[in-house]
Amino acid sequence: MNKLDDQSIGETFIKRWYGLIDRKAPISEILPLTVGDRIQVDFPNNPLDWKGFQTWYEGQCRDFTGQHILHTVKVEMKNEEMEIFSEITWKAVDKDGRDIQLFPNVILRLKKEDGFKVYYYGCTDRK
Repeated sequence: MNKLDDQSIGETFIKRWYGLIDRKAPISEILPLTVGDRIQVDFPNNPLDWKGFQTWYEGQCRDFTGQHILHTVKVEMKNEEMEIFSEITWKAVDKDGRDIQLFPNVILRLKKEDGFKVYYYGCTDRK
């Protein structure tokens, strides 16, 4: 692969990832995109394992209507691993009707395992 192919694969992957999350796909549709119970999730002050990620995901599906807007996507390959860095805006409404807007920088690290699979999902707030 070359850098252009890597960039395209990474952009396609992250758009699919957030497309599933935004449409509140069942967790069973997200699981195949991860290394399963080996995933590390690094949310601000809230590191999670797979079970924690599943609980978080089901809660955000129940409690929020949201959309992830991708601004920047940078892809870097290191051996058989891909790192996708993105600047995102998350616009949501909670179940009480309050508007929420967050500005995370997100890193997805993927291993090449029968396609690419997320093994690390981390974010930090820009604001």
